[in-house]
Amino acid sequence: MYLARPLGIIAICCIPYISVQAQTNTSAPSSNNQSVKGKITGKLVDAQKQPLSYTTVTLLREDSSVVNGDLSKEDGSFSISAGEGTYLLRISGIGIKTRTIPGVAITAAKPIYDLGIINEATSAKTLKAVEVVGERPLMQMNVDKKVFNVEKNITTAGGTASDVLQNVPSVSVDVDGNISLRGKDNPTVLIDGKPATLLGGDVATALQSLPASSVESVEVITNPSAKYDAQGMSGIINIITKRDNKFGFNGSVSAGAGTRDKYNGNLSLNLKNNKWNFFLNSNFKQNRNYNHHTQDRINVGSDTAFHTYEDNLHKFSGLFNTIGAEYTIDKHNTITLTENLNKMQWGGGGYANYQKYAGSLSDVLSRQYRTNDHSGGPFSTSTTLDYKHKFKKEKQELTASGTFAKTWVKRTQDYATSYYNESGVLERSPIYEYAPGSGDNTTFTGQTDFTTPFLTKTGKLDAGVKTQLYWFNSRNNPTLDSNGYTHIDSVLLSNYSYTQQIDAGYVNLSDQFGKWGYQAGLRLEYSNYSGSVNSTSHIDYTNSYLNLFPSAYLSYKMKEDQSFYLNYSRRINRPSFFQLIPFVDLSNPLDTNVGNPNLRPEFIHNIELSYNKQFKKGNSLMASVYYQYTQNLIERYKTFYSDGTTFTQPKNLSSGTTYGFELTGHVQMTRFWDATLNMNFFQNNILGTNIDPTLNNSGFSWFGKLNTNLRLPYGFSFQLNANYEAPKVAGQGRVQEVYWVDAALRKSLLKNKAAVVLNVSDIFNTRKYTTEYTYPMYTMTDYRDRETRIGNITFTYNFGHSESSPKGMGNGGRRKQSNGNAPEKDKDRQNLKTDENNDQGGF
Repeated sequence: MYLARPLGIIAICCIPYISVQAQTNTSAPSSNNQSVKGKITGKLVDAQKQPLSYTTVTLLREDSSVVNGDLSKEDGSFSISAGEGTYLLRISGIGIKTRTIPGVAITAAKPIYDLGIINEATSAKTLKAVEVVGERPLMQMNVDKKVFNVEKNITTAGGTASDVLQNVPSVSVDVDGNISLRGKDNPTVLIDGKPATLLGGDVATALQSLPASSVESVEVITNPSAKYDAQGMSGIINIITKRDNKFGFNGSVSAGAGTRDKYNGNLSLNLKNNKWNFFLNSNFKQNRNYNHHTQDRINVGSDTAFHTYEDNLHKFSGLFNTIGAEYTIDKHNTITLTENLNKMQWGGGGYANYQKYAGSLSDVLSRQYRTNDHSGGPFSTSTTLDYKHKFKKEKQELTASGTFAKTWVKRTQDYATSYYNESGVLERSPIYEYAPGSGDNTTFTGQTDFTTPFLTKTGKLDAGVKTQLYWFNSRNNPTLDSNGYTHIDSVLLSNYSYTQQIDAGYVNLSDQFGKWGYQAGLRLEYSNYSGSVNSTSHIDYTNSYLNLFPSAYLSYKMKEDQSFYLNYSRRINRPSFFQLIPFVDLSNPLDTNVGNPNLRPEFIHNIELSYNKQFKKGNSLMASVYYQYTQNLIERYKTFYSDGTTFTQPKNLSSGTTYGFELTGHVQMTRFWDATLNMNFFQNNILGTNIDPTLNNSGFSWFGKLNTNLRLPYGFSFQLNANYEAPKVAGQGRVQEVYWVDAALRKSLLKNKAAVVLNVSDIFNTRKYTTEYTYPMYTMTDYRDRETRIGNITFTYNFGHSESSPKGMGNGGRRKQSNGNAPEKDKDRQNLKTDENNDQGGF
């Protein structure tokens, strides 16, 4: 509760500031004659002459204050209204370098200034254009997704992809690394457009394994179109990793260390010419984290109580390697081969106390003391072959991709349990449990997509097919040793396998008519799942589904700086194999956990209305209202037994409903200080009367994120992230509030070729999760304390050089272009901009 008030104050202060900045210009007076109604037009294309759509084009006065702007259309064209005067034109977007074109003049004699074709945002018509190596905006709004450029987020240096995501608007990450989007669990998480689980293990493990230094941006797609997989309860989170596309030989190396034996390193290399692009990215990470878990239960109608305390140490080390080559056959054909090799090792151990009380907590009836030790980890590999063909017809292309991945896992879990009576005397010899296991997971994904102009000049048709195949096997051989007698533990014995196939085809049509734009699509998916369990008996499971998933988008551009977006989609959330596998977890003898192979998929209807407003001086505001209805809602459900123990299993509840309002604002308070605030307010309703007539839980919640950046003199910069999550409902309980603050300081060195970052996550050590459950037979409080206050220091050095791109290939390098005759004021402006973008501007 202590952070709620400061965040509220910040929100109140920031939002009016946007309004003030939108209406007030504190820069030097302009001599522009606003009586002349002029227009600046042009068309953006890439090196292959293909249109650059949804690219930000900003018109600036000569003092760098913002006048107006536009977002390039599907065909790459843009149009900006302006009065008489001389301006700068800044072009920025994903995958291109920010460029500034000076000398754009509107006069009474020439009210329309046409820049013509601007190749990779460099105009052949304006030879005096100067390329500025600048920063991409923190947030970019596209028709069907939001892009957050997290590369500059220094508070996560030395951390993982999970740390990156917890600072992304709309996204939450809990203490176990599980991801939610706008308060809803199970979004589809991709890494470079491919399932995150290709790293091995489940999504949470994959994200906690991927180093933050490998992440460039995060795409949040709350309502995916028919072109994307229908899988995912609350949308798609696509993590884009870094890949250098500059010509010549370039690279970077980084090394870091954190508190309590945490180490990380990264090596990135890139070699590119007009035909070949070779790339290598290698990461190493080693961690040790503590994890404390406390659980208190009080039985209803009796004076019996239970207290559990677990103290565990988790160890992790991993080596992640990506190596590949891209070959440009000719201007129409490109082929890319990428190989991933990842090796991870888990380990750790600890102890747990399970105590039963009568009356007061000092009256112990019995106690169990259990030690545990576990080790193992996966080795995974994936091979991807991508092909792209650009037809002679503009905006027409064919892409094909195939990925084969395999993961091998070995693990061991050992337990020793001792039982004591109320006097603290050992009742019997300790029981030893050994649970060695192994498994493998194989996947193949093949996809072909075709894009072509359709019907009108701005119309586009997308169509494609995709197949996904999964093979999974899990085996263990558990034994139980009691009083010197060893035998097979039939309770834990499991040999589980399953196969799953998903075939899909889609068609998507989009077009734009004046201020209106639309997109409509339909996806057909057939999924088939079959599995078998061999333990004390043999059981087979099978399910198959054929479903249609429509999607529709409508956009309206009120003015050059204001847009509305309305969209709808139907989605599916298939249970993961960790939810399906009927493996019995007895790590807590009071609460047995097991998967449910009879789970059915969830079906979700999403609708969203968004408004986007761009203000002067770089300020922006984005607001959304959304509604989501889920059938067959999957929740963990507890069953109670007369001896006080429980049995937890994921089950399908009747339905779930979520609706809410989201606000994201960016404020450029000064040239060297900016802030981004994201707030999400939502209502959750959970209905489970199909399995329990009394299960009807609902509640309101919200969360807020504040990110602020301050550029200081002498190459220093400071960043602070603050997060607050209000209490929220779960299936049978309520999660209490949690809040935390991260901070980082960065120093540029060696003429910006190197940097040192010092950061601390969860400065006040407040990121602790408490869940309260109210059941018919007892009440329970569950407290989780995972190590979150971590200090890191990271050093990064960039090396190599870039060359101008060869003729006909566009400008691929960090080239500063000038004909040598630019006025001195343009050279000065170039220096000013370069300093500003390299955190050297300061005060």
